[in-house]
Amino acid sequence: MTDPIILLSALRQTAIEQRDPCAHFATLITLDQEGQPASRIVTLRSLDQNGIALLVNADSPKIRHWQANGKWELSGFWPTSMVQYRLRGDAELEQTETVRRDWQAKPKTSQLADLYHQRVRPQSSPLPSRQTLLDEIAQLNAALEDEVKAPAHVARLRLRPTLVEIGQASLSDRLHDRRLYQLQNNAWRETILVP
Repeated sequence: MTDPIILLSALRQTAIEQRDPCAHFATLITLDQEGQPASRIVTLRSLDQNGIALLVNADSPKIRHWQANGKWELSGFWPTSMVQYRLRGDAELEQTETVRRDWQAKPKTSQLADLYHQRVRPQSSPLPSRQTLLDEIAQLNAALEDEVKAPAHVARLRLRPTLVEIGQASLSDRLHDRRLYQLQNNAWRETILVP
């Protein structure tokens, strides 16, 4: 039986080799406090046998939504290889020293955004203007030392899929290869779906 996580990881590696910028990103969907879907683009830090890792702000709305109801779906599309996927399953939030070291390896501009969420304004909070954001980021950057510590809210969200759907498109005849994998009793069950 095909392990869909190994398959998806190999397909992602192909997309990376083909310089597909989408190979580094996915859409994380959660349900908000009113039961409405909320989606946002996230960066894939890793995709392997340990699951899918996302470096996140533990205080962000997406994490609060997931913690409130346990529901999430991750989906993506790699146009260079015409692969689309969606995943559901279990998840856990990790706040360890390793996560903090991983944060230290992020580009400074990315670190600035995380520090801004902690020190100036929470993620997804309203702004009076775009210029306010730019001015406050510049002020924060000027006030920072060369090496800064990871903010307290930095965390890794580890997604462990129990449902994986992978579609490999065929542009020539539109008869795409679409498969659903479900983890049952520690074994993956594969179902071929009509495209």
